[in-house]
Amino acid sequence: MDRILRPEGAVIIRDRVDVLNKVSKIAGGMRWNTQMQDHEDGPLVSEKILFAVKMYWVAGENITASTG
Repeated sequence: MDRILRPEGAVIIRDRVDVLNKVSKIAGGMRWNTQMQDHEDGPLVSEKILFAVKMYWVAGENITASTG
């Protein structure tokens, strides 16, 4: 999905909390901003809603010089 979604694009996922925690961890590794919200029926419902936004970023130059 990372290659399909444009920078600053958003995804809304509705699922169980354990699944959304895994998705949120993976999304964080791809430098997406995530936010989890309660279900519209209240906080006691096992389903939650995850909002994820793909951020625009450019890889910096990481040049290391080795002397020997």
